[in-house]
Amino acid sequence: KQWYQRRVRAKREDPLKILDPSSKKLVTVESQRIMAVLDDTICKIRLITLLPELTQNTDKYAGLISADITAMLKEHYKLELLFSKVFMLQEEEETVAHTGSAKKGGIDGDVEQMSYDSLCTYRSQLQQQIRHSTRSIVRLFTRNHSSLEAVLKKVSERPSAATSLISTSNNLRSIIMEKLLTTREEEEERSRYIQQIIQREAKASVEVKRLEGLLQEASEEREADLNKRNVEIKKLKSDLAQLQKSSNETNKRIKSDSMKQELTDTKTSDGKCERLNQSIAQLRTQLAQAVAEHRQSEQILRSRKIKTESALETWIAKYDTDMGERQDEYEQIEAVYKVEKQQLEDLEERFAVLEEEYNRIIEERRINAELKAEEERRLRLLTKAAVVIQAHWRSYSTRKKLKQKKKGKKGKKGKRK
Repeated sequence: KQWYQRRVRAKREDPLKILDPSSKKLVTVESQRIMAVLDDTICKIRLITLLPELTQNTDKYAGLISADITAMLKEHYKLELLFSKVFMLQEEEETVAHTGSAKKGGIDGDVEQMSYDSLCTYRSQLQQQIRHSTRSIVRLFTRNHSSLEAVLKKVSERPSAATSLISTSNNLRSIIMEKLLTTREEEEERSRYIQQIIQREAKASVEVKRLEGLLQEASEEREADLNKRNVEIKKLKSDLAQLQKSSNETNKRIKSDSMKQELTDTKTSDGKCERLNQSIAQLRTQLAQAVAEHRQSEQILRSRKIKTESALETWIAKYDTDMGERQDEYEQIEAVYKVEKQQLEDLEERFAVLEEEYNRIIEERRINAELKAEEERRLRLLTKAAVVIQAHWRSYSTRKKLKQKKKGKKGKKGKRK
């Protein structure tokens, strides 16, 4: 039940998470052996695909591998070269086979002097030797783990087909790992979940078809509406052309009327300018009279200003006297303030010492409380563990006594017989 609740919770969090196995580790010995064999195979594939690079550059990678492996790689390289040479000669022999001039020779002679059948036989022998050499190299690397790890870590040049094979092998390992981690219940649940998804997909496809039909109907209605509006637009364009034509005629008529009105306004403005010039002359005369009157009032205001300045000087002298007295009083208050400030600083220093002692005491109490709580928690854990151990021991003792009683009853029955 708990397992099912966990799967339901995982499904709510992530719908695709239900497809993943709940277990992350292999439990059975058989599955562990399968994965160990598969990992070993992938490791050998990675090593074998690096052999062309290692055999062609043995001096370059001499620091990574041991001397015996280097010697085996050189021998393997010689076999590969000889195999390539035999393969090329065999192709040449196939091209000229129809001429009847095939070479004669045996396996023990020079390769170039061998016949086609001898080359085929020799090629098969070389294939067997290359297989044997490859197996020997893999065995040596398997025994020397440091060289194997160094080569797999630092050598990465391999053909694209080999890279694809390794990627496919890793994908196969992931699939097998997932299959081994998946239990029967998870497999059944996964199939049910996939069946539900298929049913939902079928319902969704039906809904999509229905919506597509509605969309088609809406598109047809929209097309009809667009056609109707296009007709209206054409009609409005024709009306607009007629309005533009009539507006042009109206503009011409308004321009002619405005020119006539402009001539009339020009004549009227000339008469207004003459009248304004006359009013300007009158206003200048009035300005001269006002300036004379303002000069008299200015003299009166100047006399008032002199009187005001004398009164202001009297008030300033009085202000200076009052401020001198206030300054003396301020100095006396400032001296008293400094004394009280010094007393306040002394009290603050004493308070800081007391506050530090208070904080230290509070911290010690907090630490003691935490230690006490931790001790109580440990005591509860030990008590719970002792209770569990006692319960297991009592159950074990009871089962043992029951087994002994059963054995005793069987022995008594046998004696009675």
